[in-house]
Amino acid sequence: MVNRWVAPIGASRTGAAHRRAGRPCQDAVLCRALRGLEGQPVMVMAVADGHGGRRYRRSEVGSRLACETALAAVQGALAARPLDGGEEGWRLWLEGELPEAIQQGWLEAVAAHWQSDPGEGGFEALLYGSTLGLVVMTPRWWGHTGLGDWDLVRVEADGQARLLEEENEPAALGEATCSLCQPRAASLFARRAGLHQLDGDAGEFALVLCTDGIRKSCATDGDFLTLAAWLARGDGEADPDSASSLAAALDRISREGSGDDVTVAVGRVWSPGGGMPPTLPSDPPVADAPPAPQTAPRPPAPPAPEPAPATPPRRRRPAIGRAVAIGLALAGVGGSWLALNWPRLPPTPAATPGFPGLQAALSEVERLCGQPAAIPLELRRRRELFVALRQGRRDPALLKAAAAGDPLAALIAADLPAVPPGTMQGPEPAHRPGHHRPVRALGACPALLEALDRQWALTPASPTS
Repeated sequence: MVNRWVAPIGASRTGAAHRRAGRPCQDAVLCRALRGLEGQPVMVMAVADGHGGRRYRRSEVGSRLACETALAAVQGALAARPLDGGEEGWRLWLEGELPEAIQQGWLEAVAAHWQSDPGEGGFEALLYGSTLGLVVMTPRWWGHTGLGDWDLVRVEADGQARLLEEENEPAALGEATCSLCQPRAASLFARRAGLHQLDGDAGEFALVLCTDGIRKSCATDGDFLTLAAWLARGDGEADPDSASSLAAALDRISREGSGDDVTVAVGRVWSPGGGMPPTLPSDPPVADAPPAPQTAPRPPAPPAPEPAPATPPRRRRPAIGRAVAIGLALAGVGGSWLALNWPRLPPTPAATPGFPGLQAALSEVERLCGQPAAIPLELRRRRELFVALRQGRRDPALLKAAAAGDPLAALIAADLPAVPPGTMQGPEPAHRPGHHRPVRALGACPALLEALDRQWALTPASPTS
């Protein structure tokens, strides 16, 4: 079986806000080329995000140990069972056996670290709390598992990006996330586990695995997908400088975005028609992402955005916007950086009748319909707004009047359906005549209309009084 995977690369950088506060990087990344029981090459990449804060004051150690124990658990399984032993067995392994091995190994590792370096008070795993995202890539299949607020994006050869995995845990709200330090953490992996066949005739694609600092630095999910597509362009075999270039890019993303620690790992599969991939030696070397120097090459400085707060809300801060993401996508790896324009939002206009900010609304419709795959993700991020509008806790007229400042909120407000109080529209969207649909008059595409219908269908109305 021919190996189509290029050795993955990764980088982890201390966030700009953490550097200013003198705090260490609480993220970790580990990429390795392993071998199966019968000699097949297996690529593995892991990212982890320590929680930080006083309660988790050793989480920078916890994230490193999370990656190390995950790789050790994968290596142990590869040494004990053949890769060709049936994909269903490996799927179950990703859901149950591997998580159990990882959590047990991690608990033992953090306890051993405490024994070697005890601190104040008694030992508890909470001190080392961390998330974990893991991708295993074999000649026949690839799979993922983990827990916490990491993201996995697949990027096709033409640059089209699709979000495969994100945290969607009911218990994980706001800054909360699932963690290895939870008592039943292993049982939470199954929700994030999946196995995918690697079609021998499939074209090239890349997998981008990242901690939440990347996504928090983007204003919208569409911008995040654009940024992931740009990050996927690096190739550790073809460009030896790509790892350092990746580190420089991450520094900039954090500095101009969330200020959080940022970590990414990229795995790529080559096309059968694109020539032979790089070969592995008989004993594959450890391909851990090399630590990049803290003084990475500095690209030309763009106009500075407004300072970021030290602890921004998870995935909700409008930081790196569409202009930045597109600028990054157009820049070559290791090449010159584009001068970026950081538009400042105009003052919110006073609430007046009608639909002010028409041009902003039209531009927003064009933006959304230009990337239809991202529309459901963006609307899902506005769930609180859908609920507040339906339950009468937000005034749609004010949101429409402020369209220039938040055009997506204005579009949602303009689309508010008339539903009797105390009812739900769902589970299926209700039909609404086109002439009663302001967003249709703005040129909304079918994908946007359907996604709006779906969100309204799942949103409860105000309880009857």
